[in-house]
Parts: sequence; structure tokens; C-alpha cells
Amino acid sequence: MSNRKMDPDAEGSWVGYSLKITQHLLRQRLDAELAGLGISAPQNAVLLAVAANPRISNADLARSAFVTPQTMQGILVNLVRAGLIVRSPHPEHGRIIVTELTKAGRQAVQTGRTAAETVERQMLSDLTREEAKLLGSLLRRCAKALESAT
Repeated sequence: MSNRKMDPDAEGSWVGYSLKITQHLLRQRLDAELAGLGISAPQNAVLLAVAANPRISNADLARSAFVTPQTMQGILVNLVRAGLIVRSPHPEHGRIIVTELTKAGRQAVQTGRTAAETVERQMLSDLTREEAKLLGSLLRRCAKALESAT
């Protein structure tokens, strides 16, 4: 067992722990930014994913929002109730449900995207443009290394 202290400010601290703290604070800030819209970060992720790919599957939506398929079902029900999406059977494949943004949903996508960009700018505000680009590249490499280990 390591004796390293779990302190994100300490030199030589666990990178994964610092990453988790950053992710947690990022989520809190994003939820606070989105609260005025009446949507959560996972709901925002779903709206952005549907905007990017209207034929996206529920499983892919769950992955894009980092939730389980069961949780995704609840998110979709709440987005329908809020009038942000409509769901209907695919005209040719009866088992496939098509998810589309409503006019209000398209507006929420724009506002949600702006909120996410605002929080990201805040998170990166103490980094130079080059450092932010390097950080993104390093995090993608870390994720790839973990994916290849499974």
C-alpha cells in the first residue's frame, strides 16, 4: 500500500485522484450553470448527442451521458415530459425508437452548449492555449491506454 497522501495540491499526488476532483468540480459547476435551464448535466449530454446524431441509439445515448441504460430511460422520459424531445417508432424498423429535438429542445441545446463552454473556459482559465491543448491530448492518451487494457 502506498503512503502517498491523497492531496491534489501535493507534489507527486495521485494523478487519478486529482482528475476525479477536477471532474467532480466540473460537474458541480456545470450543474449550477444548467440549473437555470431546468436540466442536468446528463440531460444536457443527451440533448447534445441527439443534436449531433438524431438516429443515435439509447445505448449510445447512455454511453454519451455516462449513465446506465436504465438511468437513460428515466432521462428520456423526463426530457419528453419537459417538451425537449419527442420519441416515435422508426418508420421501417418497428423496434427502433427515433429521438428528435423539439423547438424547445433545439433552444436548450444552444443554451446548454454555451453553459458547457463557459464552464470549460473557467476550468482552463489558468492554462495557456498550448497547455490546454496538451492537457486534452494527454487525457485522450490516458483514456486510450485504459481502454486498451480491457
